Amino acid sequence: MESSYRQIWRIAWPIMGASLAQNAVSLIDTVFLGLLGRTELAAGGIGVVLFLTIGFMGLGLGTGVQVLTAQALGQGQEQVLGSLLRRSLWVAGAMGLLLTLGMWWGVPPLLDWVMHDPATQATTTRFLQGRSLELLPLMIFGVLRGYFSGTAQTAYILRANLLLAASNLVLNALFVLGLQWGLAGVVAGSVLAQYLATGYLLAALKRQRYALVWSDPSGRNWLPSLFRYAGPAILQNLVGMTGWLVFFLLIERRGPLALAAANIVRSLYSFTMLPTWAFSTAVGTLVGYHWGARARQPLLQAFWRAWKLAQSLNLGIAAVLSVGAPFWVSLFSRDAAVVAQAQVDLYMVAVSLVLMPFSALLISAVVGVGAVFWAFLIEVGIIALYVAYAAMLEGKGASLTWMWSAEWVYWVPSAVALGLVFAMRVRRLRTVLVAP
Repeated sequence: MESSYRQIWRIAWPIMGASLAQNAVSLIDTVFLGLLGRTELAAGGIGVVLFLTIGFMGLGLGTGVQVLTAQALGQGQEQVLGSLLRRSLWVAGAMGLLLTLGMWWGVPPLLDWVMHDPATQATTTRFLQGRSLELLPLMIFGVLRGYFSGTAQTAYILRANLLLAASNLVLNALFVLGLQWGLAGVVAGSVLAQYLATGYLLAALKRQRYALVWSDPSGRNWLPSLFRYAGPAILQNLVGMTGWLVFFLLIERRGPLALAAANIVRSLYSFTMLPTWAFSTAVGTLVGYHWGARARQPLLQAFWRAWKLAQSLNLGIAAVLSVGAPFWVSLFSRDAAVVAQAQVDLYMVAVSLVLMPFSALLISAVVGVGAVFWAFLIEVGIIALYVAYAAMLEGKGASLTWMWSAEWVYWVPSAVALGLVFAMRVRRLRTVLVAP
């Protein structure tokens, strides 16, 4: 597997398209919540972040599958892919069922404890209990995404997410605008769309490149290896999203207007971050492959070339987001006060987009070279710094716009810490290669 710009782009662009399509679901939901009113839009601010905090556990599990799949291919052991995938899907199914039950029963007391506005709290509870039904297919989707990423067959992920976005838009229009189901229509559209997309990826296993032998003759137990990589990745995603959840809970104290504006900014910020995360996925696949093959130079080439592509693209995205801020925000709400606040906040987010690529790519590179635990420890430390900074701003009564500078405090220190770990691991690889 080469480390050329062409290969990086070949892996990244379907992931980029897939991620944009998948996150378009969040944008679509936010638009329809905005049509329903300020309270529904504010409820989405807390609801979506809390849902993603739980849902990203599937992404963490998929990260473990991606790394193990790429390493197996780098070692020439494609015959083990079937048994790895089978065991991972069983784990995903069990996780999905447990998380569904936990969210359904756990959300009401949790929100009663952490939220202040009664109307927003009640709406958020209904939103999250409905979305809990999406967790089972979402966990399975995460594993399949990891498999197709690790085998560099990312076109399947693109098609699945295009189906996800298109079906979500059609179903939301039918349920919300046609049948007038209100909040229940937004929830039903998201849940059914996720089932359709996951079903497509399951069907795609019959058409993909590798012949999957579901039983491994060697009898290898994949669970220790899977949890070695996926466990810290799950915890890392959980910690990262928990930090963002705390950030939104701080904003919730300022009332529905501030939370509604923050939900719009979150939707646009998350969407514009996705191209960088696509390059990060490519880095994870290529670094994992070359680490398994013990090839230092191609490993470094893959990282630096992906960073150049990601950084250049983000500079352009930040410019487009800043120049078009009034237009982008107006798509989500007719509430003049909400629109005015979100527009100003968006300029702060544009700066964050310029700062993020180095750190975002290093996260996957560090995981790809097997330093998953270090990645987790760094994430915990940076999130603690992030939350402390945001709480300090809230305590000092800083403006809502300046609260978004907490994103800068996340990206810059994490880039420094992750860069040090990555450099040490690469030097260790060089030592191994030259050892007699």
